[in-house]
Amino acid sequence: MRISRVAIRYSKASLEYAIEKKVSNHIKNDFKNILSAISNSDELKELISNPIISSKLKFKILCEVFSDLTEDTKSIIFLLSKNRRLSILSQVAEDFIFRLKKSEGRTTAIITTAISLNEELKKIMYLKAKQMTTLEVEIENKIDPSIVGGFIINVGDKELNASISSQLESLNRRLISNKNIA
Repeated sequence: MRISRVAIRYSKASLEYAIEKKVSNHIKNDFKNILSAISNSDELKELISNPIISSKLKFKILCEVFSDLTEDTKSIIFLLSKNRRLSILSQVAEDFIFRLKKSEGRTTAIITTAISLNEELKKIMYLKAKQMTTLEVEIENKIDPSIVGGFIINVGDKELNASISSQLESLNRRLISNKNIA
C-alpha cells in the first residue's frame, strides 16, 4: 500500500505519543486488528472511504465495531475523525506499525511467491532479505500466482524482483524494441 504524506505525519505523531506514554504495543495490536478487519471487509472499507457519511458517525461506528480498543487508539482515531481524515486510517495504522518496528530495530520482509514457501526456502529468503537491510528481519510470505514463479522481496523501500512474470515482461519489451529497430 502506498502511504500518503498526510498519513505519515499522523503516524509519526501517533508513534511519538505512544512511545512517550509507553503504550506503543497496545496501539500496535489495535492497529493490527483494525488493518485485518478492514482488509477482510468491503463494508468497512466503504464506510471509511464514503464522503457522504459524517466523520462523527464513522467514528461512532468504528468504536462499536472495535469495542475493545484502548483509549489511546480511540484518541488517534478521534483525531483523524475530527480532521476528516478517517479515509487514511489504514495507511496511518500500517505506517505506525512499520515505524514502530523500525524504532525497535526490526522490519518485515514481504516475500511474494506463486506458492507457499517451505522451511528451507524461508531460510534462504531470510538470508536474501537480511542482505537488504541492517535491521532484524521478520518474514511474511504472500502468495500471488500471477508471478508464475520465482519471488519478489520487499524490505522497506527496497525491492528485489526475480519473478518469472517480470522476466517475461522484460524479454517482451526487448523483443518489441528490437522489432522496431529492424
